[in-house]
Amino acid sequence: MGYSREVYDSAKTKLERRRTDAQTRASNLRDKMINKHPRIREIERDMASAAIRVAQAVLDGGDVDNAVEKIKTQNLSLQAELAELLGKEGIHAPNFEPKFTCPVCKDTGYTNRRMCECFKALLREEAFSRISYMGMMKDCSFDSLRLDYYSTAPDSGTGVVPRKKMKEVISFCRSYAEDFDLQSPSLLLRGATGTGKTHVSLSIARKAIDRGFGVIYGPVQKLLHQLEKEHFGREQGNSEDIMLECDLLILDDLGTEFSSTFYISCLYNLINSRMLDGRPTIISTNLDQNELTDMYGDQISSRVIGTFVPLTFIGRDIRQISARDKIQRTNSF
Repeated sequence: MGYSREVYDSAKTKLERRRTDAQTRASNLRDKMINKHPRIREIERDMASAAIRVAQAVLDGGDVDNAVEKIKTQNLSLQAELAELLGKEGIHAPNFEPKFTCPVCKDTGYTNRRMCECFKALLREEAFSRISYMGMMKDCSFDSLRLDYYSTAPDSGTGVVPRKKMKEVISFCRSYAEDFDLQSPSLLLRGATGTGKTHVSLSIARKAIDRGFGVIYGPVQKLLHQLEKEHFGREQGNSEDIMLECDLLILDDLGTEFSSTFYISCLYNLINSRMLDGRPTIISTNLDQNELTDMYGDQISSRVIGTFVPLTFIGRDIRQISARDKIQRTNSF
């Protein structure tokens, strides 16, 4: 996947910061230990002179192998002494080498002249963050979902008890997030406004991101508008490629966006391409099956209805209930 210069530079800056921070921590620790144990400086000096002593032994001739073996034994003894000193200070490391985030490339971003996986991961994270709308994610988790906002009274039309139904739905989504992998099914979250679809979507996104997966989340209107700006040259970027290739794409509030031939074409491409590639997608919407077909046609609706696991959200608008509770708590003081 290609990335813009802005994404590349930002990821590289983060990588360089990692390396600098690791070197600084190692240097500060070394200075602190030398101040406390001056013997460490002598050990380092003697170890550093080992190469010179080996070269001198070769130049002097004689029993070179024996001389080199003796220097090697002395060096191992010095290393053990240094490790023992550090161990007494609770430092379980043999020396003051920096502890890089990536031990493979030592936070340079490259190994054997090829881009390291850690650099690729940073590029993906940076690209994802620039087109995702995760602002509310910090307030959304499965633990913060309140079932008491859902009624225990059976629905007059269906006889379904909202709290019982939503307990099952939330339990399924929690398990989905905890077990998420690239073979997970796509989900269709349907229900009226304020029944918890966005909260659940963001909770899944949060859990998947914490487990190391690349997630794009956003209201459909905003994501499609970004594609439109790039397609017609008002902005540079490769958002479509990123949405197609991320581990999990979450399209929130399908059906609230401005309808246009371009948007429908973009949606079809995203849904169909990810379906063919076996990449999970989550869609939340207020629309029922007939409304989906009326708005997007059979090509999109048949794919969503036929391949996504449907989950129905029911109950009253919990946003209004939550807002009312906050007002009541405020007035009680």
